[in-house]
Amino acid sequence: MRISLLLLIMFVAGACATSSEEGGGGFGSFLPLIIIMALLWLVLLRPQQRRAKNRREMLSKLEEGDEVLMSSGVYGRIVSFDEQTVFVDIADNVRVKVTRDSIAERITYHEEWESESD
Repeated sequence: MRISLLLLIMFVAGACATSSEEGGGGFGSFLPLIIIMALLWLVLLRPQQRRAKNRREMLSKLEEGDEVLMSSGVYGRIVSFDEQTVFVDIADNVRVKVTRDSIAERITYHEEWESESD
């Protein structure tokens, strides 16, 4: 995907160079630049915005008792939280206080795994 994008950008840049040599002006000279910007938005910025939105939704839906993975790589279970602070049990009688942003993901187990552990 990235190789094809690079080839497309090189093609558009070449077309831009030839159009400026021919004396073409106006909107036609800006068209390659507009195409490059649109491709960059589609390939890079839009997926990043979607991931950020999904992360914000996940953080807003956290509840007490959820198992989470923190950005440090430590697994734990949420005991309590307020607006920006979360208290997480990471072992018996070991509770840590972390920021809500330090939670990387909410862990969900498949039913198969839960039935195997019983």
